[in-house]
Amino acid sequence: MTSLVLVDFDDTLVDTAPRFLSRRNRLFDWLEDLGFAREEALSVHHDVVEQELLPVWGYGPFRLAPSFRDTYVRLCVRHGKAPSRDLARAASSLADGIEDPSPPLPGALEALEHLAARRTVAIWTQSHFPSFQWSALEAAGVLRIVSRERILIVPGKSPSSFGAALQALEPGAGSRPWMIGNSVRHDVNPALASGARAIRVRCTSEWHMDGAPPLHSGFLEAPDFQSAVRQLLSADG
Repeated sequence: MTSLVLVDFDDTLVDTAPRFLSRRNRLFDWLEDLGFAREEALSVHHDVVEQELLPVWGYGPFRLAPSFRDTYVRLCVRHGKAPSRDLARAASSLADGIEDPSPPLPGALEALEHLAARRTVAIWTQSHFPSFQWSALEAAGVLRIVSRERILIVPGKSPSSFGAALQALEPGAGSRPWMIGNSVRHDVNPALASGARAIRVRCTSEWHMDGAPPLHSGFLEAPDFQSAVRQLLSADG
């Protein structure tokens, strides 16, 4: 019996994080030019604004513009300044273009095709806006390799949604599944909590919300998706 392999999408198959990071850095540079300390701007954005907006906008590009605007407004309020409508719009505009499709990582789709020819592969990805995520998957070329029936888009990744994905994809399966993804919080830990095996693909521009201590050390790491596929096929016999 071949193992089911769940594969993440953003920053595992496509290069998403650097585009987000560059726009956030652009925001913090802009706020510094307005006289706000970078450390305070980072704290307001990461610890206050993002925490409030994630339940509303979820993961993905549509949260970015509101979070940039709100970070500027919150900083103004903290310092007793009246926010400027024009500057609030300018803050939002720093996120322009973030919803454009992310390019595939070098060699990732070829490795996915190689894996799909040898194992049962499914895509497990998160978004509050499934129609957007479907368009991103199609633009990347994933739908040429993995059928729609084996793609699950969830609003949030957790041990319970991982377990639900397994039941939807392969109820009663006898073999231990695999998870390949870049996030310890959203990919590795849900898999480990469910008794699955996991490979973390390292991301050089990791989002601060992806960081978390692993549940335990019983998972593999790889520099890229191609290496993860080689490790999986070797470990799985």
